[in-house]
Amino acid sequence: MKCSNEVVYKGIEERKGGVFKNDKGQDIKYDNAYVVRFDEVVEGNAIERKVKFDGKNISLYSKFRALKIYDKINVVFDVSIQNTGCKLTILDFNLVK
Repeated sequence: MKCSNEVVYKGIEERKGGVFKNDKGQDIKYDNAYVVRFDEVVEGNAIERKVKFDGKNISLYSKFRALKIYDKINVVFDVSIQNTGCKLTILDFNLVK
């Protein structure tokens, strides 16, 4: 299922991959990812949101890097419903003029 929303872009950063131990002492590996920060306006209040996407998606990263802070964008997401909740995946975005 796809959805979109107009938001205010606040930046992008790289999250390096690595390993951590969970509460059972097991090693949990996670891959590189990019984290996009933006504000969503809900009932007149700006609420900061963070969404990550795969670190291998260099074209989407480059597109975000070309934006200016506080640009208004319309983000397109894929929404997948899972047993533990919903997952949002950024597919693309367009600059709002």
